[in-house]
Amino acid sequence: MTTPRSGTRPRVVNLFELAEAVGLFYGAKGAKAAIEEFRDVAQDYRHVAKAEGQVAWLTYVLRLLLTCPVLLQRPSGLEWVTDDLQWALRHRKVRPDVDRDFWDAMKKVRGLLTQGRPGNKVRDFFRYECVLNLMYPVTTHPEFGLVRTKQRVSKTKAVTELADMEERRDGPRPDLLREIWRSLQRVDDYVEKLKAQLEIARTNQAVRARKPRGR
Repeated sequence: MTTPRSGTRPRVVNLFELAEAVGLFYGAKGAKAAIEEFRDVAQDYRHVAKAEGQVAWLTYVLRLLLTCPVLLQRPSGLEWVTDDLQWALRHRKVRPDVDRDFWDAMKKVRGLLTQGRPGNKVRDFFRYECVLNLMYPVTTHPEFGLVRTKQRVSKTKAVTELADMEERRDGPRPDLLREIWRSLQRVDDYVEKLKAQLEIARTNQAVRARKPRGR
C-alpha cells in the first residue's frame, strides 16, 4: 500500500505495529499522544486504501480490527473502522460484488497475519505473564482493587518454578529452562518494539503541536 505521508515529521515505520501498540497500551499512562497519531495516520491510510479499490479497503479494515481489537469498542475518532465493517456486512447480502470482495479481503488478511508471526506467540505471552505473577503476585486492595504486591522471588527463581510446573504437566524436556528464557526475551523484544512505535507517535504529535496553524 502506498504511504500517504512524507515530510520532516518522523514517520511511523509500520502502521500495524502502531496499531498493535495502541491495542496493548490503550488506556495506559503516556499513550494518549500515540493514540491521537494513530487516529490521523489510520485515517490517511484509509483514504489511500479506498482509492486502490474495494478489496484493498476491506483488507485494510479487517486487518486493523484483527491487529487492534480495542477498535471494536469504537474509541473516539476511530468509529469509522467498525462503521466500515458494518457497511460491508450489510451490503454483502444485496451486492454480489461486495460479497466477493469481502471474501477476497479475508483471504488476503489471513496471508498477511501469518507472515512473521511465530506459532508460539501465545505460549510466549502466557509464560511471560506466569513469570510476572510469580515475581509480583496479584492481591486485592480495599481501595485500589487488584494490585501487584512487592517482589516475592527473583526472575530466575520464577522461571525455575514455571519450568517445574510445565514438567509436571507435560513431562521433562532437556532444554526447557533455556526455552522459557527465550520466550521471555521474545516478549521483551516485542514490547520494546511497540514502545518505540509509541515514542515515534508521541514525537509526531509534539512536532505537530509546535507548528503554527494555517501552514
